[in-house]
Amino acid sequence: MMNDQIQTKLIYNQQRVTYKNLFEIFELNFIKISRLIPLLASINQDTIGVKSTLNDLFLICHEKSPYTGTYTLTHKIKSLDKVINRPDIRFKIYFDAKLLEVESICKETRINSSHPLIKDCSDLSFQLEINLFMLRWLDYCLNKYNGAEWITKN
Repeated sequence: MMNDQIQTKLIYNQQRVTYKNLFEIFELNFIKISRLIPLLASINQDTIGVKSTLNDLFLICHEKSPYTGTYTLTHKIKSLDKVINRPDIRFKIYFDAKLLEVESICKETRINSSHPLIKDCSDLSFQLEINLFMLRWLDYCLNKYNGAEWITKN
């Protein structure tokens, strides 16, 4: 099996975004979220990943059925008098197909809004960008939160 970071670089460096390479990212994201949250398929309510020396990682459950689930994975950061969710990644999981598709990142702001080629960015390219962002963030989370205790939010 090819190292997933090498595979990601190969996909990203291709001239043209295709459904095939986008679905490869969906598969890699599913593998990584499954390692981060092993019991994700059974989670149907808000859950918190707790690791003693780190900020808690919040998994917000929006919808859960036997074959799909829609969740948000985020940190809650206290800023002045309010709490900000960052990076606030909303995604859909297809448990039967073993795919994770990012729906949005930081709903109130769009990532890469100052991207120099934003006008030339197709829907597929944008999908690739936000799913690659998730892939990289999951790498970070796996590094930091591996072995975290996942508890149900009261």
